[in-house]
Amino acid sequence: MNEFNRGVIGADTDTDVGLKSFMLGTYRWMALAMLVTAGVAYFFGQFLLGNPQVAAIVFSPFVLIGFIIAIPVMFGTVGKKLPTMSMGGVVTFLFTFAAFMGVFTSAIALAYNPMIVAKIFFMTVAMFAALSLFGYSTQRNLSTFVKYAFAAFLGYVAINVLGMFFPALAPTGPMDVIINVIALGAIAMITAWETQMLKRVYYGLAGDGEMLAKYSAYGAASLLLAFINMFQILLALFGRD
Repeated sequence: MNEFNRGVIGADTDTDVGLKSFMLGTYRWMALAMLVTAGVAYFFGQFLLGNPQVAAIVFSPFVLIGFIIAIPVMFGTVGKKLPTMSMGGVVTFLFTFAAFMGVFTSAIALAYNPMIVAKIFFMTVAMFAALSLFGYSTQRNLSTFVKYAFAAFLGYVAINVLGMFFPALAPTGPMDVIINVIALGAIAMITAWETQMLKRVYYGLAGDGEMLAKYSAYGAASLLLAFINMFQILLALFGRD
């Protein structure tokens, strides 16, 4: 969505019915995709509980790195082809990605108490909603700050990847908390920025109903990724018994 980076943030958005309809449609797609992610995560997690040897393979460092690399590749590929893709193709990408993330997050079933997971989920919903509202309503261009947020989040991912291969180097104690807090701040900024970018998309494509519909589903996948990252960071901070 970077091609809309210099677009209008929005004027008189409180009365812009078209923008609100576009945003609500995006959140509906996201909610449906989240149900797919949750369902896959739960059932695949239950399967892994009964098959620990499979879990050891799925969550081995090299497989996890493959997951991490696949995410930007998928978004980049679909983003470039979006103008020529059918709506059905974009929706297929959304739900395939949601299922993919369900497999990626199924480890939660192995590591956390279900009651704690539920508590952190609702905490994430509240935080995500507040950040999306901020991104929707602010007149400040968040693109100025988001490049630092992306850099910080990539650093967080790199530290986690390093910890997979060299557990002795994985941060613990206060340092672990500090790194997760920084990552949470980074994903918070990214979430607000992505919401603002969806507004730019709407104003840049106003009148092109077909492209708006495709960007609604594509944007839902991007927001879903931000939500899952936020959820996992909050679990790392507050999910311990």
